[in-house]
Amino acid sequence: MAEASEDASALPVTVKKKKSLSIEEKIDIINAVESGKKKAEIAAEYGIKKNSLSSIMKNKDKVLEAFESLRFDPKRKRLRTAFYTDLEEALMRWYRIAQCLNVPVNGPMLRLKANDFAQKLGHNDFKCSNGWLDRFKSRYGLVFRAQPVEATGVPVDPSTVWHQNVLPYYLNDYHPKNVFNIKETGLLYRMLPTNTFAFKGETCSIGKLCKDRITLVVGTNMDGSEKLPLLIIGKNRNPHCFKGIKSLPVCYEANKMAWMTSDVFEQWMRKLDEKFQAQQRRVVIFVDSFPSHPEVKNLKSIELAFFPSCLSSKFIAMKQGVIKSLKIKYRHCLIKKFLSSVEGSKEFTFSLLDAVDTLHLCWRAVTPETIVKSYEEAGFKSQKGESDKTNAETDSGLDLVAHAQAAGVEFPEGLSIEEYAALDDDLETCEAAPETDSVWTKESQSEETGFYTSDEEDDGGSLGTELPLPSKNEALTALDTLKNFLRSQDINDELHNSLADLEIFINSSSK
Repeated sequence: MAEASEDASALPVTVKKKKSLSIEEKIDIINAVESGKKKAEIAAEYGIKKNSLSSIMKNKDKVLEAFESLRFDPKRKRLRTAFYTDLEEALMRWYRIAQCLNVPVNGPMLRLKANDFAQKLGHNDFKCSNGWLDRFKSRYGLVFRAQPVEATGVPVDPSTVWHQNVLPYYLNDYHPKNVFNIKETGLLYRMLPTNTFAFKGETCSIGKLCKDRITLVVGTNMDGSEKLPLLIIGKNRNPHCFKGIKSLPVCYEANKMAWMTSDVFEQWMRKLDEKFQAQQRRVVIFVDSFPSHPEVKNLKSIELAFFPSCLSSKFIAMKQGVIKSLKIKYRHCLIKKFLSSVEGSKEFTFSLLDAVDTLHLCWRAVTPETIVKSYEEAGFKSQKGESDKTNAETDSGLDLVAHAQAAGVEFPEGLSIEEYAALDDDLETCEAAPETDSVWTKESQSEETGFYTSDEEDDGGSLGTELPLPSKNEALTALDTLKNFLRSQDINDELHNSLADLEIFINSSSK
């Protein structure tokens, strides 16, 4: 019996090996289940147990996301990710872009780029070893082969290549509400129609118009549901009209040229990054490849996607209607304020603070339909099938040109409101590369602080007409007047609530 027992224990034990499925096979199983096929038949066909099939269906979203975003080789059997996921995503996106642009990539190039991304992302302990590179290639199914040379003789437009092959990867990875574009535009914030003759051919680098210029930075998301706070860059850090002002409805920065600079850009990106972190969102922001738009290290919630320097402006969403709509609305308001002064026989004054308030008001009035239409015209098509056909707003209403002429205001013949609004579109808005700084160095040498500090020039002659800040009682009296007016109108609950919030805030203020 003992011998029989020993013989039995000596027999080889057959252990059934667990069946491993590739991502591609898991996708087929998911499709089969959703088509109504019996789970028992599917499990038998693929040689797996029913509980394994249930586990696949439980993790369906992860499998589909991995397959659709192409972050994994479909032949892979596991969805195990790497420790440096942000580095790998950046490296893989760079590799895809290189492929789309027919740039051959080899191991040493990939290793060099991996170390570069690690430094930019703050992974100071990362070193791209041969072992890490091999594992990375295995995870993503990368095989380097000699690139065939195609001598077609047909020139390729880089803008088209980027639009057809690179942009879709970003739109596949991000929901439209998390896809943003930002763009700078110059604005002569006090330029009336009567000033347009002086501006004709003006470079706006010297003279009176230069004092009246600001740079406006606008940004929205792709589905029109969110507009970033306006960033306004002026020449004076503390203009006289800001005296006593502790908060503004926009972000305000200043430098001697009223331009976007690398420091301003980085500071703004970090502020936006904190906002998106608090919302637990991950977003992509498309920006121009300018020296004033550096790669900002250690952003947690923002991925910066840089347009190729050769990209046509037709692919920049903000330039397809958003900036135009904002400027037309702004010029409408400016002319209305001017006409009100003329008709009331009052001196027309319009400070930078007035411009800030007017821009904030007009920015809120730009419609989601205009934003969505602008993205569509720029070729941003949702990869998730959520884009609806929309029509951009039409800026109708008062015929300001006729009204201005009727009031005796000179308005250049043949100049439409659209042309008037677009006269300052080509102003320089960003700092140049260091070697071209000599263009404005001479002008800036006379400025000790780097800013214009003349209150009269900066505030439109309002220095002598400064009004004292209202008291708390005066503010409450003004609020009562506003209430009486609004109650005579058909307003919604939101406005009533806003009035109550205003009264609570005024009463709780210290002054």
